[in-house]
Amino acid sequence: MKLNFLLLAILALLFSCEGLSEDGQNPDLPDDGSEKNLPPEKFTVSVDSVSYDKAFLSWEKSKDPEGFKNKYTILLGDSTLAENHAETNLVINGLKGLTDYKGKVVAKDPQGNAYSVDFEFTTKRDYQTFLKYLNFSMNQECISGFIQKLFKAPDGNYLAIGKSSENGSNYFNFVAKIDPLGNPIWMKSYPYENGDYWEIQATLTKTGLLIMSNHHVIKLDADGNEIWVKAIELFNRGIGGVEIQDIVEDQNEEIFLIGDLNRGVLMKLSPEGEILWEKFFDQYPRSTFKRIVISRENDLVILGRKDTTGCPQQGSNIGYCDQYDFWLLRLSFSGEVKWEKTYGDSNFDIPETLIELENGNIVFGGVSVGNSQSYSARIFEVRSTGEKLWDHIDSYHFFHSVKETHEHGLVAIGMEDAYSYQSHIGIVKFGADRSVQWRKSYGETMTNVSAKDILVDSDHGFRIAGSRENMNFFDCDEKLLFIKTDPLGFFEVPSQN
Repeated sequence: MKLNFLLLAILALLFSCEGLSEDGQNPDLPDDGSEKNLPPEKFTVSVDSVSYDKAFLSWEKSKDPEGFKNKYTILLGDSTLAENHAETNLVINGLKGLTDYKGKVVAKDPQGNAYSVDFEFTTKRDYQTFLKYLNFSMNQECISGFIQKLFKAPDGNYLAIGKSSENGSNYFNFVAKIDPLGNPIWMKSYPYENGDYWEIQATLTKTGLLIMSNHHVIKLDADGNEIWVKAIELFNRGIGGVEIQDIVEDQNEEIFLIGDLNRGVLMKLSPEGEILWEKFFDQYPRSTFKRIVISRENDLVILGRKDTTGCPQQGSNIGYCDQYDFWLLRLSFSGEVKWEKTYGDSNFDIPETLIELENGNIVFGGVSVGNSQSYSARIFEVRSTGEKLWDHIDSYHFFHSVKETHEHGLVAIGMEDAYSYQSHIGIVKFGADRSVQWRKSYGETMTNVSAKDILVDSDHGFRIAGSRENMNFFDCDEKLLFIKTDPLGFFEVPSQN
């Protein structure tokens, strides 16, 4: 009996010795003999919605093997953004644009064990956006007006061209010079016979601007001072729709202008405004010219509209000719036609805009009117030889202007709700593959808001000059709008007091 008890004691001692290390400590237990604590488990971190000055950081909830509730420390570079943070997201503010950032999220349990995950991101460019309301005069309010063209001047400022009126009936040619922040530098008007209310066009020159309106051509220097004014008597008929439509200047400062004389007219002027020659196109009535550009190959490209039904003069007079197509011509500097083509369908097409792309393709468009008086914006792209590549019909009522973007996409500015008291500016962005990437509109309550031109800015955003007309006749609140957007067409709208 005593022998069995002694044998059991020896066996117990041997088994207990096998569980001890050489120093007599259990390796699975901390020095104080309690159970060993494990660090938090792995998790992932995401960086979303990165702008020029902020980023949204989020991460999965880190699990703890012992079931403890972990807290988080967020580091950005050498800075600690948060400690003992209980949430699984954090907005990082106060960043700099176009900057690379690195950091980490550290999950800690109550015993101080930790697991960290690195993250990195790059902030975007700092986009300045705004909408500025300007008067159509530097020293008077309650002057009405509208803007037709917008150019970036060689000095980095902007030139907005349109018409303004002090009495609401007599509209003068108008130019405003505006700095990049939307502040007016100067505004000037030129009181020559204006013809159609909406018709005014302009082009940048080596010395400043060329403006055309009705039958006048005005040459200005960089400060808006008149160099010369010429009246082109061919268009001085006092008949609505008979007027100069567009104008360009070549490298030798010679001038080409096109007009509407119930048929297309091309005219060449000397740098001093003297008529060198004129040429008439098409035997059908009401087939006219609208826009002209000088191509990279030193050709003239002209956009107009053409009656494609062969309608006689008397038919035109009584309204039987209801099909006009876009009419595109490519000519030499001497006015010889290299080719001409028409584009359209059974609708009535009204030309508005024409550009040449960097690759030599031609983009043009305007308005397509259906038999039911439905209005749709329409735009074409063709090769330099006139071969059609793309034809887009849009829900907007007009495309007034189209420009090529930095990535060889297109941006078009138009109008929606064009025939209501609340017309809106409409902008459509097309990708390089000509798919619609986004569309934006801007309007105000009981107000007509319009813009006919758009520029692509160096930061890939856009500049717009337009006008607003409040329908409250007791409120003289007509303004010139100067807008700067980001690349997605967004801009900050000032609060209305």
